Amino acid sequence: MKKCFTCLLLLTMTLLMCCGCSREDKHSTVIRMGGFPNVTHVQALVARNMSRNGQGWFERYLPGYTIEWYTYNAGPTVMEAIFGRTVDVTYVGPSPALNAYAVSAGREVRLLAGAVNGGAALLVAPESGITKPEDFRGRCIATPQLGNTQDVSCRAWLRSNGLQCTLEGAGDCRVSPTPNAMQLQLMKQGDIDASWTVEPWVSRLEQGAGARVMVQEPDVVTTVLVGRVGWLRHHPKEAAILIQAHRDLTQWIIEHPEEAQAHVVAELTELTQATFDPELVRKAWARLTLTSEVDRAGLEQFVKDAQNCDLLDRVPSLDGMMYTPDPVQPEAL
Repeated sequence: MKKCFTCLLLLTMTLLMCCGCSREDKHSTVIRMGGFPNVTHVQALVARNMSRNGQGWFERYLPGYTIEWYTYNAGPTVMEAIFGRTVDVTYVGPSPALNAYAVSAGREVRLLAGAVNGGAALLVAPESGITKPEDFRGRCIATPQLGNTQDVSCRAWLRSNGLQCTLEGAGDCRVSPTPNAMQLQLMKQGDIDASWTVEPWVSRLEQGAGARVMVQEPDVVTTVLVGRVGWLRHHPKEAAILIQAHRDLTQWIIEHPEEAQAHVVAELTELTQATFDPELVRKAWARLTLTSEVDRAGLEQFVKDAQNCDLLDRVPSLDGMMYTPDPVQPEAL
């Protein structure tokens, strides 16, 4: 079963690319973008809410184009959409993006920009009695999805502290891939002892289950912006403008945190169909570092961690993953 996750992704990629997907439309004026209902996907939430209100950010930079937004709950799922050619550009965690780059032998995915660092944490249940790494023996830790960024971080941290947790569920403790939305109730019921997740779920577990943050990595890469090679090849001008729009949006959010948080609260309320507490978003905000720069060293570390956890095999040079856009002419903005 070694490398079984990588093999599964490779099989998924092969099936999706051979199942009669339509040919690339070189003249399409629709750009399909992905994002998650997580505060760590703040640029996607803000831009999507602006689009919903007729004030689209990316549309402003690309007049005549329509931005279609798609929602995903974890990275491996959106990478399947990249392979299936149903999304063109997406916000995603670095680990699934690296997996997709590896299993496609560098053919399908390019890294366009950074987005968010930090915003992830390992939390322990209040009655768990866990205070140190060895206390995790025999315990169950939830992560959002097998092979997603927090799953890799969790397994790597456990391994670095002398604990072995196999993909088959054996070992010193059990890592249980569990959707973020289910983790609060499971922790309150005592069905999980800990969770490695992202905002706003970190703050929700603190607020709703009394969970305690045990590990934070404020500088770790949490979200990046990636594109599908086929779309980038046929739309280099649009890609360059979109990347610049992302950079400008990131700076706008940094400079207008209250307005940006209002957009995030409104969009999360729409996507989850539940009232979202603005205070929860404000608390989560403090754990985020917004950036459009690519942390190459951080990506290299994710590769090592995933390989050490048997979640990733050989990876082509990351030089090939870095996308260099054509220069954007001022009149295009």
